[in-house]
Amino acid sequence: MEENRASQVKTVTLMFVGGAVLGAIAGLLLAPKSGEETRKEIKDYASKVKGDVVDAAQRTKAGIEAAMEKGRALLSESKAA
Repeated sequence: MEENRASQVKTVTLMFVGGAVLGAIAGLLLAPKSGEETRKEIKDYASKVKGDVVDAAQRTKAGIEAAMEKGRALLSESKAA
């Protein structure tokens, strides 16, 4: 059941992020600005999103590594007992 909840949270989070990205892109494309300004804003936004994704991936990797280390420690502890 816990896996199902985690899957639901992941799905909702991805949907939210996807909606935010699509909304931002639509806003930029429909804004009354020149093409050059719009392209610059899209490039800046893409760079920001890339940085955010890299940061999230690094935090996720660190969390997974910590969980694996804790699991190994518990396994070693149970084998020693």
